[in-house]
Amino acid sequence: MLSPYTVLDLSDDRGEMASMILGDLGANVVKVEPPYGSTSRRMGPFLEDAPEPENSLQFFAFNRNKRGVTLDVTTKAGRAALLRLAEKADFVIESAGPGEMAKLGLGFDAFEKANPSIIYVAISAFGQDGPHADYAASDLTFAAMGGPMSVQGNPERAPVRLSVPQAWLHASSEAAVAALTAHALMIQTGHGQFVDVSAQTSMIATMLHARLAHAIQGSDMERAGSVLQAGAIELPLVHECADGYVVLIPTGTTMTGMVPWMVEDGIVPEEWIEGEDWATYDFRFLQQQPVVYALEDVFDAIRRYVLLHTKADMLDRGLRDNVTIAPINTVEDLTKFHQLEERGYWLMAPLPDGTDTAVAGILAQLSETPLDVKRWAPKLGQHNHEILIEMLGMSEAQAIEGGATIPQEKE
Repeated sequence: MLSPYTVLDLSDDRGEMASMILGDLGANVVKVEPPYGSTSRRMGPFLEDAPEPENSLQFFAFNRNKRGVTLDVTTKAGRAALLRLAEKADFVIESAGPGEMAKLGLGFDAFEKANPSIIYVAISAFGQDGPHADYAASDLTFAAMGGPMSVQGNPERAPVRLSVPQAWLHASSEAAVAALTAHALMIQTGHGQFVDVSAQTSMIATMLHARLAHAIQGSDMERAGSVLQAGAIELPLVHECADGYVVLIPTGTTMTGMVPWMVEDGIVPEEWIEGEDWATYDFRFLQQQPVVYALEDVFDAIRRYVLLHTKADMLDRGLRDNVTIAPINTVEDLTKFHQLEERGYWLMAPLPDGTDTAVAGILAQLSETPLDVKRWAPKLGQHNHEILIEMLGMSEAQAIEGGATIPQEKE
């Protein structure tokens, strides 16, 4: 799809997913790193717990479908080599922070001069301007200042964030879309442009409904956590099972299916089946109408039943009997989930230590132009010879002066 186009990825962990998306879509992505490697190479987890540049699983995860070169852009030779690459490129993606690339003589103006049609994408914490533009920030900062933390967690405790960092991934995804949008216009006009992506606003985009709710109702959405709040009634949604947790919504349909299960296991007596109109049970207790069995007793029975069964068993029973229930999948669960297996989602990737492992697949399945992984994350400077010497025509001495290490054996 994007095979005619070249992307220069100057980013680190804050933007590497953006270029990976473009690479997955077929673009020729060149990962440009400093001689010591991207900061993402120093982020764990690491193979064999050895914090070496080639052992970072963080780097491996977000840098497939890229070739890699090293350049020292703090030197004149390194900058010159990068701008020569830009002459042949269609996109530049960086995450250095507002004005940092310009200080090196590598801002949008420099790239535009080298290539007037270039699409220059800058991913930063709060955007390129405004009073917070130069502030440093972490994923925790964005979860807080972007708003998601305000609606996450149980209401009786302080707000929480997701354990796995999210903000830069959302920003990178937005950057990929914005880059392609700008490029579509460039095809019409012949002129490139500067694309400004803010990690904070990318997190705001995850809760647009909350903003509308505030505008209409005059108050924020309240944290519900692992319960469903229905007026004064609090319904637990997360239940511990024999090997983890499941989520279960106690609707009339759910209870109609579950009560016979609980009778079969001896959790409740058989008269529960006919003793209550389970199809309307949820409606009646929410409307504070009379019910035969108290809500506390019903949830106690559910709790005791679920503890006896595994996630897989609960899912199978739910699908069979039309019960709204789902396992809370761990990463291990996901790798074994038959739906993903049947769709061929998982791909086998060769890790740097020579072993193979299943990794997440391409973002979408296209019927006419299937997407695939042509190469896995590059080693540091792996394609220096191919790109700097063979493609740009630099001598080995010039490449080394620019910050590249040239292997004795050509790739």
